[in-house]
Amino acid sequence: MLLKDVVEEITEKSPNFLSPASIVRKVSQVRDRLVRNFGSAQQQSNVVCTAIDLVKDKALYVLPCPPGSVVDVDVKMDSFHNDNDGWRRIPLRQFNERLKEKPYYYFSGDRIGIVPNPEVDTPEGIKIFHAEVLRELTLAEMDGPTGFDPDFDMVLVYGVLKEITSGKESEEFDYKYRQVLNEYETANNGYERYSVTERW
Repeated sequence: MLLKDVVEEITEKSPNFLSPASIVRKVSQVRDRLVRNFGSAQQQSNVVCTAIDLVKDKALYVLPCPPGSVVDVDVKMDSFHNDNDGWRRIPLRQFNERLKEKPYYYFSGDRIGIVPNPEVDTPEGIKIFHAEVLRELTLAEMDGPTGFDPDFDMVLVYGVLKEITSGKESEEFDYKYRQVLNEYETANNGYERYSVTERW
């Protein structure tokens, strides 16, 4: 289904009037929650590398993803006038633990911090490896895909409907949502779908 088809399904079944922009926003939220909680391991393990320029004496940089999506952080040691030039994987230290091992990184809101501060400007001096983050859907993408498994787009429809309704209607949509979600989980559980016959 295309995004416009998902929006039309929701509009047809919904007793409430919502603007298309509101529906698209809710579809994005449900999709991201489904991918995070029930998506296949392959979907969750697609790792992207984002390089950021380090600036002398600047500790904090804008993250390209939510902190929970960060898998690994590498830094160019030239940034610290270190004899060991090259790249080094650095650990996460969220609290001041008085470690001798430096550099390390930490999170502050939607930013990543480096300790110690870089001593020189270094183009692409830090590489952040993170799980791929799907872009939020917009009205301009109505003729495009939702970014979710096209065989199970009804999970998105019922997921949004159960959130925007209340009472008996919400319960009915929740029941349908769980049925389709169960099918989606079964199809994406990662177990092999064939049997091995051993020969003795």
